[in-house]
Amino acid sequence: MHNAALPLPTFDAGAASAAPHAPLAVPMQFTRYRGLSLGSHFQPIFSIAHGRAVGYEGLVRAQHDDGRPESPAALLAMPRNGRECLELDRACRTLHMQNFARQASGQAWLFLNLNSQYLVSERPDIGFTRDLLQASGVPAHRLVIEIIESEVRDQAQLKRFIRHFRQLGCLIAIDDFGAGHSNFDRIWDLQPDIVKIDRRLIRDAGNSPRVERILNGIVSLLHEAGSLVVVEGVESEPEALLAIAANAANADMVQGFFFARPQPRLGDPPGAAERFASLLRGRQWHGLGRSADLQHYARGIEELFRQALAELAEHQQFAPSCRGLLNDPRTVRCYLLDEAGYQVSPNVYPLHYQQRLNLRFAPLLCGDSANWSHKHYHYRAMRQPGIVQVSRPYLSVADSRLCITLSQTVTVDGLRHVFCCDLDWQDR
Repeated sequence: MHNAALPLPTFDAGAASAAPHAPLAVPMQFTRYRGLSLGSHFQPIFSIAHGRAVGYEGLVRAQHDDGRPESPAALLAMPRNGRECLELDRACRTLHMQNFARQASGQAWLFLNLNSQYLVSERPDIGFTRDLLQASGVPAHRLVIEIIESEVRDQAQLKRFIRHFRQLGCLIAIDDFGAGHSNFDRIWDLQPDIVKIDRRLIRDAGNSPRVERILNGIVSLLHEAGSLVVVEGVESEPEALLAIAANAANADMVQGFFFARPQPRLGDPPGAAERFASLLRGRQWHGLGRSADLQHYARGIEELFRQALAELAEHQQFAPSCRGLLNDPRTVRCYLLDEAGYQVSPNVYPLHYQQRLNLRFAPLLCGDSANWSHKHYHYRAMRQPGIVQVSRPYLSVADSRLCITLSQTVTVDGLRHVFCCDLDWQDR
């Protein structure tokens, strides 16, 4: 094995493929490595908006001469040093480029994993990818170089290689973000075109509303950084619904066994567009269901809230007007804001909640003279006076717990105020 693109013999992938498609029009290529035959499989990466594959990740598949498969992990453990690792990495990239180029792929991207750790440690000639592009005929703008940024310690050297790939016209993707030592500093520094979210985040988000919110926040931050986002490792319908969350920070693309398994042949699996249309409809109903759940939860206490407003308007005494609300187990606190958003009353807590107050957040518990004009429950109430507003769930700075807030304008001492009541939400 050497650093130039390998001359690869061919075999008929149509006969070898287990895919439920017609045989390939052209034979696929393979190469030999330490008694194994190496071939290419391609896993589609789907655009959520388009409902079709817009890229394919090249994955190596190895088998013995008797047809027994060898695991990718075992194959990648065979090289004995960094130089041999780099040579195997290059052999796989050459194989995938040639097999990709031999198939009709439209304008789709080819995602190629690049072992950035050995690329940096071995400091090879940076002309290999340029020569490979020329030999395969694949335009540079259709090649996405995937790197795992957490593997690399020499950031300056990695940036030099990334700059070279960009000068060629390739795109850069960060793989497995959210795993290991991934951090946003590297994102700001490397400025990838695409970031692939590690599978563990989507898996954990399916079991925890808190992780789901973190995932949505990560997607939003990556978008702010100028990167498109792929959620990879999607293996079930609930995970697919989370990935395309219509009422959260949308990911742009998805990848995983739920949508398509790797196959030698490029192309959308049957019914891909219909599946995405169904998922989007399901997510919209799911979002409506969440909104309805929020409204239902608030509606149960809305009559008590209106009674408190009426009593405050009549008697002009804040704390006594809250008595009915404070008897409801959902109530966390009540407080009064002026037109400018300043809190003009102390927080009034129900007895059942006073016993749960976390004194670790004592510096934030007192709301006197705090200004909440930037909060949606204040400015929405001011824009629509006389209408009860129900906020989205949010993390309260007062005690670091999730809550929703009911708010409405009320006249006190001749001036317009906003009456607020926080309800406990806590990962419902």
